[in-house]
Amino acid sequence: MSDTPPTDIAAPQESDGGAAAEPSLRSLAIVCYVLFLIACVNGFTSIIGVIIAYIKRHDAKGTIWRSHFNNLILVFWLTLGGIVLGLLAWPLAFGMIFVPGPYLWPPFFALPLFFALLVFPPLAIWYLYRVIRGLLRASENRPYRD
Repeated sequence: MSDTPPTDIAAPQESDGGAAAEPSLRSLAIVCYVLFLIACVNGFTSIIGVIIAYIKRHDAKGTIWRSHFNNLILVFWLTLGGIVLGLLAWPLAFGMIFVPGPYLWPPFFALPLFFALLVFPPLAIWYLYRVIRGLLRASENRPYRD
């Protein structure tokens, strides 16, 4: 009998899941950014993108892709909040027609126009800036924030 261990049995190797998963995280981040860009036309694909971002954010911990998924989640919720506020302005403004009293004042009718002219354009520019910047940085294998 010999005291040397058998050489034909391989020792279990520790796998580095982070390095192996990075190409798939990169692909998913790019897919999410494309879904957000398509949402400019149909309005719904960003929901799929944010679901993917929420699911993969935990897997991306410690990688540059976590900043991309966090960016996508932030962009989704702030844009949705702005859109909801804008949509709520219409019934509020036109509901004042039926309220007697001093509330029939013209500035209430200007509330939807305020959102349409002063809030939506900067929100749309911010949305496109964050999504396009994220897409470019993801294609260059860079984190969203330097």
